[in-house]
Amino acid sequence: MNTGLIGKNKWMACLFVLGVVVFMGTRWGRMAVSEEARAHLAAVAQRDFDIEIKTIGVLDAARSHMISSALRGDKGKIVYLVEDGHHVNEGTVLVKFDATPFEEEIHKLVGELARYTAALDADHQALEWEKSQVARQIKTAAFHLEVARLEYETLVQGEGPIKLTQLKSDTLKIQEELEKYMAYASELERLRNSGYDFTTEVALATDKTSELKEKLVAARSNYDSYKNHVFPSLVETAKAKIKNAEMEYEQIKNGSVYKIAKAQSGLNETRGMVDNTQAALERARKALENTVITAPYPGIAILFETFRDGQKRKPRIGDKIWENQPLLYLPDVSAMVVNTQVREIDLHKIFLDQPCSIAVDAYPEVSFEGKVMFIGVLATDRLEGGAGEKYFDITIALKGSDMRLRPGMTARVTLINEQLRDVLSAPVQAVFSDTVGKYCYRRCGSGFEKAAVTVGRQNENFVEIISGLEPGDRVSLVTPSPEDLR
Repeated sequence: MNTGLIGKNKWMACLFVLGVVVFMGTRWGRMAVSEEARAHLAAVAQRDFDIEIKTIGVLDAARSHMISSALRGDKGKIVYLVEDGHHVNEGTVLVKFDATPFEEEIHKLVGELARYTAALDADHQALEWEKSQVARQIKTAAFHLEVARLEYETLVQGEGPIKLTQLKSDTLKIQEELEKYMAYASELERLRNSGYDFTTEVALATDKTSELKEKLVAARSNYDSYKNHVFPSLVETAKAKIKNAEMEYEQIKNGSVYKIAKAQSGLNETRGMVDNTQAALERARKALENTVITAPYPGIAILFETFRDGQKRKPRIGDKIWENQPLLYLPDVSAMVVNTQVREIDLHKIFLDQPCSIAVDAYPEVSFEGKVMFIGVLATDRLEGGAGEKYFDITIALKGSDMRLRPGMTARVTLINEQLRDVLSAPVQAVFSDTVGKYCYRRCGSGFEKAAVTVGRQNENFVEIISGLEPGDRVSLVTPSPEDLR
């Protein structure tokens, strides 16, 4: 017997048997997979998966500025405009307006200010002159009043009494002299009666006596007249003079207040004109400065489209611009953010400075790093597929800068919360819930049984099974039919 042939046949037989086994195993596996696929089954197994939150947002500049006209009214006429979409640096001229109207206004106001300034100086000198005149008039009136008072005091306490004393003294002298001549005449008359002849002396004494009597009458009359009439009249005249001096003094004082107030009013009015003109000049100079608008920081100049002259378009040279009318939008693309939202059920997984990765649809081959810089306080409603859910706004700050990025680009954000290793898990579709709790439909023979489960952490694909299932269990991804339930 040929042993080599026998060995060869045995080897061929082994290969045949092995092929049949492999064929049957593959067929059985295909049949099993097909069965599980038809039954929507999934295995409960130990897996590694990451707890991630995926969301879609929109790129925006971290800071931006709307450039608008600060010129009052419609005086802004564009004579230069930066090119749309042009990259600009800080200080780059963005817009220029026609400066002619403002230069003419400044020239006019400078002339008016010079005139009002000269008028103010003249009014100031007039006020000082008026004050000087008033002070001189008041001083003169006060002097006249003082003189009148002194004259009155001099009359009452000096000249009047002295005059009365003098008149009285003159009267007494005449009376004494009269009495002396009367005694002399009486003695001569006695001697003549005694026989002596003093006829001539008697006649002279008689004449002198008569003369002195007349003088005495006149002296007494002068005294009485001065005492009872002249002196009182002089006193009243002096009083009247004081009164007139007082009235003149008060009138000048009161009149001086009016004159000074009038001069001050004119000065204030002119000063107001100077201030108003100066303020107008400063506004005109500020407006002239505002005819040139420069970039406050680097960015991209995006001309603002709005309705102009009955059509929606961007601004162009020659347009008249109203005050505060937007002209262009200047985003700073050196620092970008993503504005997006997360579901309310994922909010507890979000925290400030949380790292994340960002992919931009425009450049899918590039991945950017970022971190959470803002979490919204209030939830917003958003209806998707007929079911309402609560969402919270979040803002992601990108690290570094890429000049290819533009505001408005779609950004896909992945926030990494936790990395799970070798945990028992099942697909999220396999976990159901009711008022009692969460459960799965576990394969049991040819049917399914309802198994209560306790779940832990999860992502969009898998959920951690803490209790209720064992590794190797198969669970349904859909609700089985009633006849399949055990």
